[in-house]
Amino acid sequence: MTLVTLVTTVVPSVLAVEIGSTLKTVIGVIMALSGLGVLLMGVIALADKQVQKGGIAAGLGAALIAAGLWLVGAL
Repeated sequence: MTLVTLVTTVVPSVLAVEIGSTLKTVIGVIMALSGLGVLLMGVIALADKQVQKGGIAAGLGAALIAAGLWLVGAL
């Protein structure tokens, strides 16, 4: 196996793994942060006595936080 063959076969696969892992982490962080915002909106709606809308938003926010943390690897 020559050096050129090694570089053209190994480097792209390692690079793809690194990009995929980084992208997964970035998406997880964005999901968790957006979930935090949705959760906050739900809690504010609950405090404003809008139980149905606030409960749904709070549940969706908690689910987004959990999914984001799972993607990052924190759960």
